[in-house]
Amino acid sequence: MPRICFNFLGASPTRAAILVALAFSALLAAQTASAQPLTLTSGPYVIVADENVGNYRVIVHQSPERVIIGTLTYAVQVHERETDASVPDAIVKVYATPSEHGVRQVAPALNSPADREYYVGRLEMEEKGVWAIDVVVEHPELGEDTLTLATEVFERARGGANLVLGTILWIFVSIAFVGATFYLVRKSKRAKTDLERIRNRAQ
Repeated sequence: MPRICFNFLGASPTRAAILVALAFSALLAAQTASAQPLTLTSGPYVIVADENVGNYRVIVHQSPERVIIGTLTYAVQVHERETDASVPDAIVKVYATPSEHGVRQVAPALNSPADREYYVGRLEMEEKGVWAIDVVVEHPELGEDTLTLATEVFERARGGANLVLGTILWIFVSIAFVGATFYLVRKSKRAKTDLERIRNRAQ
């Protein structure tokens, strides 16, 4: 902390304000980046199933890896079992059924023209506990088959990474403003002292 204050004391008021603004912007950018939607290329997806069911090879990616109450995303790859060729025109649905209590969830998993390989579906997991996940794949030529797996949903922890980052951000900005204020007060007193010396000499 003293080192940060020293850096501000050695800077002009304008430079101190710029440093505060840059630090604030950088930390805000880091916090915003952590909240961006997950993707297969940047997000922490994990493969939870890679199995042959009927005429298909089905690969299931899950995000987040540790499931908590809230949004659960699945990205499903569908391949023809014999040729291992991607099947871009299947109908894919993901069902989540609680083992104890809660409402059964269903989400269509859709692909996009930009990326036909991945069928992405999002579920809202509202209760903690073990859930059965059914990935249903249907195609007019290859038929309909279901891959079943299980996942455990945990209760959302209080605080979390965003709270910690927000606290660090608040502490850093507070130190910055205290340092800038201390510098301005000290500068003002020094200017006042110099002015009094000049007046005394003039008299």
